[in-house]
Amino acid sequence: MGQRSQIYIHFHVGDNKGMIARYFQWNYGEHMVSRARSIIEFLESKCKRKPFMFQDAENITRLNRFCDIDFDMRNMDISVDILEYCKSNRNFDAESVFGQPNNDGQLLIDVTDNGIKYCFIDYYTEPKPMNAEQYMKWNTECETHPDWHEPDKYTDKETIDYTERNITFIDTVAELMTEQEVREFLDRDYNLLLGGHETEEYEVPRF
Repeated sequence: MGQRSQIYIHFHVGDNKGMIARYFQWNYGEHMVSRARSIIEFLESKCKRKPFMFQDAENITRLNRFCDIDFDMRNMDISVDILEYCKSNRNFDAESVFGQPNNDGQLLIDVTDNGIKYCFIDYYTEPKPMNAEQYMKWNTECETHPDWHEPDKYTDKETIDYTERNITFIDTVAELMTEQEVREFLDRDYNLLLGGHETEEYEVPRF
């Protein structure tokens, strides 16, 4: 079955609008937080300060690939493009986009001219926003391991240290979404994504 989760990035910078949606088989806990940090760092350093970069399909391809890389663990998981799956069925409603099999939560990132907002949620049907610290508690703590900040047989101190640094970075650079902002993120009419701009490697969804 694996550890199933999704990452969604919506951007509306200048006149450029689009969506990235990735499905992961093994992405949870510190791995999800690591990806959140690297994606937000990329958006902050490469895209937000240069909004014209969102016009370039190569940069959107690069952002898609960034989602797959866990820089802290120095590995790469091949995620599935949810929007390509939806496109093949010509259906971009909320159930098709967000209703993917899931047991390790979903990461939402929203990029606008005003900055970067993010949150983790349990699942789109119960979208209560969590920050990275709350996500780690929700996703990793249990009766036998009640404090994720303490090492156990699965997680060493080095992993805990870089995860804590990642959380600090995320909280410094990005703003946590409100419940209303999460609902707006999930309630957009994603059928409009059908009118895409095609590149050699994949279609860049724009609406």
